[in-house]
Amino acid sequence: MDVTKQAIWIDLDNSPHVPLFVPVIRHYRENGVEVILTARDHSQTIELLGLAGLDDTFTVIGRHSGKGKLQKVRGLIERASQLVGHIKRQKKTGLRIAVALSHGSRSMVLAAKWLRIPVITMYDYEFTETSIFNWFSDTVLVPDSIPDAVLDEIGLSSRKRLKYVGLKEELYLRRFVPESFFREDLFKKYDLPAESVLAILRPPATSANYHSEKSDVLLESLLRFLLKAPTVFTVIVPRTSEQADEITSSIKKLSAGPNSYTVLDHAVDGLNLAFAADLLISGGGTMNREAALLGIPVYSIFAGRQGALDAKMEKDGLINFIRTTADIDKIELIKRPRDHAECSSRLTDRVERFVIMEIDKSLES
Repeated sequence: MDVTKQAIWIDLDNSPHVPLFVPVIRHYRENGVEVILTARDHSQTIELLGLAGLDDTFTVIGRHSGKGKLQKVRGLIERASQLVGHIKRQKKTGLRIAVALSHGSRSMVLAAKWLRIPVITMYDYEFTETSIFNWFSDTVLVPDSIPDAVLDEIGLSSRKRLKYVGLKEELYLRRFVPESFFREDLFKKYDLPAESVLAILRPPATSANYHSEKSDVLLESLLRFLLKAPTVFTVIVPRTSEQADEITSSIKKLSAGPNSYTVLDHAVDGLNLAFAADLLISGGGTMNREAALLGIPVYSIFAGRQGALDAKMEKDGLINFIRTTADIDKIELIKRPRDHAECSSRLTDRVERFVIMEIDKSLES
């Protein structure tokens, strides 16, 4: 046994982390570096790992613990303890875990700190609960659009912060090649006329610590607006099965027109779905940024405190914010042209190179 075999540990805490880290996982595995993958059973994380072809290469540890603060704290500690046990077993096989990497996994940060493994944390929304990341991470990677003054305010030491240019979604979007018949197959599946406008609706993250009830009010008005609009077909992408049930129940009260929507009950390729759409409305961040980078009109119903990244994208005209029910009238329900070549030409490997460079420093130390 090679007792000096290097390894990195990546924890996938939520659905968006799967596409984000797939290029990193493949890079290191193709170059002979062991990658220990752990994943939380939350939202579509496990299904997306399957879609990415990583079915047998990860270990499921923990699940979402609930909305309450006490439940979250209990779940955090419990999962951190489970991660410690799992990684201890991995180390007994002769692996030297050089670094632990995640995009905002609090339980991993605590577990890695306990195990004295160097921690790299990424986050791009500064107004979530960042204390654990800021205190216990060795390095924190953030987009350069977040001002230093804000990072000072939230307690991220200047010694720990490293800024990258651009959006984290660039790390994987530059590799995206749309499936030629995805939109056509979608229209056939739901028997939609060719002139239909395809809208994607991603509800707010109701279990997140930054969730605002104002988003829920906007969501109800949006459902009424979209489902009664002629020629519009809405694909609703719920975050959890519980949210899917709640939305389905709400829709029944709206007397929606026939064949005007579907509520997905399984994970789909989010990039292909976004590229097939004529517009995307979301209460979160990742899908908004993906769609904006792909040239799709984006509307956000995120009602929490606006982060620097969203503020910049709004200023640049990449995202339109729906802040009141009156703003819903701004949404344009029209078909759009598709030019993937034009979008992909603007994407580079700058974020991927930045992240890999930081991981390599840990592997070399």
